[in-house]
Amino acid sequence: MKGRIVCNTGPLIALTIVNKLDLLRLLFTEIAVPETVHKEILQGESC
Repeated sequence: MKGRIVCNTGPLIALTIVNKLDLLRLLFTEIAVPETVHKEILQGESC
């Protein structure tokens, strides 16, 4: 399935935990991460 996706925090964190974030690139040609999601992930790094 090649297409576009807008991704929220949950899938990004889950795929990172299982070391499979690269699956998004295999499945989609364009991955959009909204600024609010980006900020939320960065905030979680300091916890």
